[in-house]
Amino acid sequence: MENIRIVNFETTIKDGQMNTTPSFYPEGTSKEERIDIMQQNKQHVIGHLGLSYKNIFIPIQKSSKNPDKYKDGKCYTLTPDDVAKYDDLYDFDVYADIVKLTPKTRNIALAFPAADCAVLKAVNIKTNEVVLAHCGGEYIDRYLPMQTIDALGGIERNIRVYVSPFAQTLFYKDQANLVWANNPKVWFDCKEVIETTESTSVRVDVYKALKRQLLDRKISEENIFFSPYDISKSDLFYSNHKSKEDSTFAGTNLFG
Repeated sequence: MENIRIVNFETTIKDGQMNTTPSFYPEGTSKEERIDIMQQNKQHVIGHLGLSYKNIFIPIQKSSKNPDKYKDGKCYTLTPDDVAKYDDLYDFDVYADIVKLTPKTRNIALAFPAADCAVLKAVNIKTNEVVLAHCGGEYIDRYLPMQTIDALGGIERNIRVYVSPFAQTLFYKDQANLVWANNPKVWFDCKEVIETTESTSVRVDVYKALKRQLLDRKISEENIFFSPYDISKSDLFYSNHKSKEDSTFAGTNLFG
């Protein structure tokens, strides 16, 4: 079988904003200016791989605000015909949790924006197929890591998994603000509740819950690779959680 080159890319704060949310830019920055800045930032990152920012494909993922948009775990396979239809894949709107590439579709970057959440990539080393999914807490809650492995398919020993930088542990001063960890089968041993006379806080072990789902799909621990960066401990990355205390962390990274 022909060898296919599959590489990771991960942006940090120094790479700049990776979307056009107005609140992430100086007041008065126009939409056109935000788009131009985003495109330049993406090109700076992806150009090192010999690609254009126009080759980056980012699916649109549903959230708890629109749970019926599609069936949980929906996977979309990007085809050469899809790529041929668009000068810039940013204009191609696909609603899905997971995106898949086969060897038929070349010179494409799959990515998800993230700021605390994990982006999970799984590769079948026999078929050279790859899947990518944004697995934040609310998606781990509904078993998306397991569904991502299912979407790839193949014999477990042939699957390699890489998990991007993410906030491996999250702390909430007020337990009431933890609204996404609702599935007791997922989080039963991943929450540490801390009670005082003044408040009830909680610490959530996201790493443990995510990894358990990969192991439950019979992926060997030696074939699971986590980024050495924990966003909850590193100041290199944008972070939703940290931005509540410090606006310099407001923004999104791009992992693919």
